[in-house]
Amino acid sequence: MGNDTKAPEIFKYGATWLRADFHLHTHADQKFKYSDDEDYYYSNYVEGLNKAGIRLGVIANHNKFDAGEFKALRNTSKNNDICLLPGVELSVNDGSNGVHTLIVFSDQWLENGNDYISPFITTMFPGKAESEYQNENGRSDKNILQAVEELEKTGRDYFLIFAHVEQRSGLWCEMGGGKLGDFKDKRYELVRRRTLGFQKVRTHDKPDAVCRIKVKAWLWNWYPAEVEGSDCKSIADIGNGKKCYLKLGAFSFDAVKFALIDKDNRVSDGPVVHKHSHIRSIRFTGGTLKDQRLHFSPELNTLIGIRGSGKSSILEVLRYALEIPFGEKAGDQEYKQKLVGFTLGSGGKVEIDAVDRYGRLYTIRRVWKEPFSEVLSDGKLQPGVSIRETVLRKPIYFGQKDLSNTGEGFEKDLVYKLLGSKLDGVRRHIAQQKEKVTDAIDRLLKVSNVQDQIAEQKQIKQDTEHRLNFYKEHGVEEKLQKRLDFDSDVRLMQKGVQLTTHFVSELESLLAQHEDDLRNFRGYQSKHNNALFKKFYQQYESYITFIESVKNWLVSEKTTKQLLIASQTELSDIRKGMVEEFAEIERKLAEALKSSGTQNISSDEFLNLKRKLATATQLITALEKQGDQKKSLQNQLLVELKKLNELWLQEFNLIKDELNKEGGKEAFDRRKEIYQIWKP
Repeated sequence: MGNDTKAPEIFKYGATWLRADFHLHTHADQKFKYSDDEDYYYSNYVEGLNKAGIRLGVIANHNKFDAGEFKALRNTSKNNDICLLPGVELSVNDGSNGVHTLIVFSDQWLENGNDYISPFITTMFPGKAESEYQNENGRSDKNILQAVEELEKTGRDYFLIFAHVEQRSGLWCEMGGGKLGDFKDKRYELVRRRTLGFQKVRTHDKPDAVCRIKVKAWLWNWYPAEVEGSDCKSIADIGNGKKCYLKLGAFSFDAVKFALIDKDNRVSDGPVVHKHSHIRSIRFTGGTLKDQRLHFSPELNTLIGIRGSGKSSILEVLRYALEIPFGEKAGDQEYKQKLVGFTLGSGGKVEIDAVDRYGRLYTIRRVWKEPFSEVLSDGKLQPGVSIRETVLRKPIYFGQKDLSNTGEGFEKDLVYKLLGSKLDGVRRHIAQQKEKVTDAIDRLLKVSNVQDQIAEQKQIKQDTEHRLNFYKEHGVEEKLQKRLDFDSDVRLMQKGVQLTTHFVSELESLLAQHEDDLRNFRGYQSKHNNALFKKFYQQYESYITFIESVKNWLVSEKTTKQLLIASQTELSDIRKGMVEEFAEIERKLAEALKSSGTQNISSDEFLNLKRKLATATQLITALEKQGDQKKSLQNQLLVELKKLNELWLQEFNLIKDELNKEGGKEAFDRRKEIYQIWKP
């Protein structure tokens, strides 16, 4: 404020939302009433500001400025972290009752101990004594255009706020739509540029009255900030009425002016509360930054300095303490890690104060070369608390070289850093969907040439049947049928044993996978729905009963399995006992075939042909089933591909929406231009 170089404690964490009162009167004004001890007037007035939570005030008495009083009030307010700006409520010669205009002056008007405000006010009332105009009903001979012209002649900075615009002597009330519409004309350009606020706007849309909607239409694209002021007539009145907050980074005329110009972001009817996690401060013990402490804003923080001033050191130590991993394309990782060691030094320690999403304060500390950081709350160590999940929610890290790096894959890595975990869910779904697509393709490939395979097996079957007809004509099949039947019986019984063995194995695996979870789910005690849960568990118990019955069956199944195997063994033994019988039949058959001159007939070949025929028949049946599935598999593949495309589109839209939030391509380019920046 003024020439003060020391920033007030209130701005320790950067720009702050502070309550402002742009229309304050004091003891110097005729309408202001004060009956307490005069020796305590200044302290009582500042106490009134404090009580109302006012941190920025404009002293604007009616057509009057008392330099001595203002300087005393300002000096007293400084000790209470309150900023007072000099001003006046000037009644200009517009409308039937005059228009009350708050003029807020820069400190140029009071430089070197001088008062340039009072002489200006005098020029507004030529030929009149102070007693004639230093009151609420005093009215200047000059209109708003002439007043601004006089202000411009001084070469000193100022801005205007029109007081209680909807009431008597207010701009809207006095000038109405016709005259107010003139503000869009070129001759009012300077007035528009200097006007930064309308005070005490109350009516939004009212057909039979001047209101916000109508004024905005009359003024076209120009409409300043809406601010508040108590227009107090006593200390007790300070802060009365609606509230107005400005986001300020300093107690100065320039800071207030900037806030009003950037009204969409820095003027509000209530303080903006940050609900995101953020860093409050960082402090160093040992190393090149020994005993240094830096405070951070809960919003954007920018480090600006010459090469080697320590910007990268601070950023890399932050990354190290917060245990943020490097990105896939992060540049100079070895250098960055060495920079942390150089900054902290042997035994060096960094401590970070951070606020989580719920407003809880934590301290994160890490000593150089220690494997992990420690998290403390209320001075107590909190083992197991995740820094990047619980304390600072998904922080994003960019080093200077990361932002300037344009190598292959950098842009993709940058986008993923910007989005953080926002892509995790959809990318998991994409990976799962890719597996489904792959499975669908594999199944389809297995049946892609099924018609060729069917044709091939049918040809084999036809050829085999033709060759077997020759054996049938010579009575070979009839003589060897008993052996064929026995071999078929052995194979079928063996398959039955295999099927039961596989079934039991899968059943035991299913039990092992689910039994504990099903059993352990019981026993929950509800605070409010115990009767309903009791009923629920009564029905649930049938699943436990079923598990018990399955386990009991598995015990008895072992005996059944032994009996199955015994039957299989018995059949195998019978078959083995008939080896000589079957061999005798084949010898006699061979002799008979030899004597008849059919020496090319072989019983072994016949048996192989019978097996070949059985295999071909089975394959044709299986392949025909697969052929029926081919169309269904093709449709399924299309369904899975469509789902995958939809997930890719979802991923694309997430990236696009996030980049749009950050300002799209322009913000992306700015990130590559900014020297050092992070936003927790």
